[in-house]
Amino acid sequence: MAFDAGKFERAEFKPRTQRVPVPSLAAFFGDGEDAVFEVRGLSAAEMHTAMEAKQRQATMQTVVDALSASPEKVAELRKALGLDGNATPGEVAKRQQMPCLGSVSPKIEEHISAKISEVFPVEFFTLTNTITELTGQGFDLVKPAAASRKAPASTPA
Repeated sequence: MAFDAGKFERAEFKPRTQRVPVPSLAAFFGDGEDAVFEVRGLSAAEMHTAMEAKQRQATMQTVVDALSASPEKVAELRKALGLDGNATPGEVAKRQQMPCLGSVSPKIEEHISAKISEVFPVEFFTLTNTITELTGQGFDLVKPAAASRKAPASTPA
């Protein structure tokens, strides 16, 4: 059977999502709330953005070095940009971007993703592995709602 490009083009898709328990982070959720992050798969453009994280880090480092001749200013700029001199490995830099792009609830910002990677590495890798798995599965096809049957009109008694 040939690929139906027209049908594919008309189809609606939504990102796959999954709830990921993070029990070690329970102290940072409200009372009675489940310690769970909801994440989604990434698009190709989002995945590429994550993959470029290491290169962006190196580019920022070069800019900081070029902008400041003073060692004190360089140190201040590095600290302000999160470039403390300890280069983040490329794979970790990529993964630190993934929760920022793929978090549904709660939304995860870059500095929070970086801190989770430092202090709760198992949960961090669980989140990013789930995002990777969802990305690999592609988006879900949105199925049209089933037509509801009309209830028969009631007859007067």
